[in-house]
Amino acid sequence: MRDRRYLLAVIVAVVVITAAACGSSKKHGVSQGTGPKATDAPSTELGSGVTATEINVGVLMLDFDCVKQFVDELRPDQKQAFQIFIDDINNTGGINNRKIVPVYKSFCPINLSSELAACTSLTEDNKVFAVIGIFYDPSGDAQLCFAKRHHTVIVANALTQGLIDKGPKGLMVTPDIIPERRLNVIMSLLKSERTLQGKKVGTISNAANRSRVSKVVVPGLRDLGVERGADATLTITGADTTEAQAQLDSFIERWKSDGTNALIIVGEDVAARQFVDKIKSAIPNMLLVADTTSILMNGRDEQKAHISPNPYDGAITAEGQTGLEHTKTPHFAFCRDIWEKATGRKVPSPNVVVKLPNGKQDDIYSEVEDACLFTNMFATIAKRVGPSLNNDNWVRTVNTFGPIDVNSTIYASLHEGKYDADDTYGLKAYDSTIPDIGDWREVTPVQNVGT
Repeated sequence: MRDRRYLLAVIVAVVVITAAACGSSKKHGVSQGTGPKATDAPSTELGSGVTATEINVGVLMLDFDCVKQFVDELRPDQKQAFQIFIDDINNTGGINNRKIVPVYKSFCPINLSSELAACTSLTEDNKVFAVIGIFYDPSGDAQLCFAKRHHTVIVANALTQGLIDKGPKGLMVTPDIIPERRLNVIMSLLKSERTLQGKKVGTISNAANRSRVSKVVVPGLRDLGVERGADATLTITGADTTEAQAQLDSFIERWKSDGTNALIIVGEDVAARQFVDKIKSAIPNMLLVADTTSILMNGRDEQKAHISPNPYDGAITAEGQTGLEHTKTPHFAFCRDIWEKATGRKVPSPNVVVKLPNGKQDDIYSEVEDACLFTNMFATIAKRVGPSLNNDNWVRTVNTFGPIDVNSTIYASLHEGKYDADDTYGLKAYDSTIPDIGDWREVTPVQNVGT
């Protein structure tokens, strides 16, 4: 479905990131590793930021003022949206009779030191038990600052298997799917649908994602028994793609000469328009399979630019429900009704453009969805933990949770070793003919991929 992933993909594409280091090494609660064993006696201590009546929770948000020149969509009321759903939880019994006390922090993704500063402030000054909301740091330093250095629970986006492996198991959870598992899901669906039957298949990635190609895609293609084309690894450093473009020119010539007619695209960088345009211009019949839903955003940008034929037409990925499909579900109705009752305003359809006075789009739909999603996922887990809310009991609960009700999707689950909840996926293809600027076309129905 349409959500924060498209917004973050825009920022990834236009902002050059400078990595920074996290500050203090102060720690709370659980030790790094696999966490408490099921046979251990549950701890009755209260965690950092937890009292008999309250739970301090950090809410991390993007500072849209610092990126508004790069993006078409803004979220001017994101703090209000989070507060609405926190108030709803507090007014309906709270979390085991404790009220959530939010501490709001915004950060600028152009300056990652601000995200790390938010980590220090929320953990050391505000003593929060958990942090929910939007992360951006592609290096993972901010996520690990919270979870590994300060042992603070995270319920957020932007997790990878690498981050999960580095941090205390079970402290970091996401309602989304991590990139590594999405790629496994894609390869499994391609196999069941025989999508690549008769194709000669190559891959394209950057150096950072090369390991995902070797660990997931190459074995998957070997299992499919398809003929193999060349695997391209582009060198992408910052905004200068001169070297990467020259490398791609060389691989395009190889693909043309050896008859490669399908590519597995691994990573948002190589799914960008500048690379896909060149590939499809040189080899129009090349089937594209991407591990990122940013191809929808990119395809829509091509439509806005009146590029015909649209190079993303027919590009395949794995995705859950579309935004329009999601609006017909009880999950959406739950979030919509709470927000509309509090504001007196209507939540627009995800394909309806609401303009702000400055001409930018007011992304009310995603603003509401994210605030509802993160607050309620945290509350769902914390309620099951019970009255003794602390890190050990949180980890124990996450590791044994099983199916979980997540507002953004149909099927979801958490258990030991699986800390990304979303299990609702089928193959989707971008179709530029769907009004107004293209949308997903269903290739296979969504299914429960968590079993």
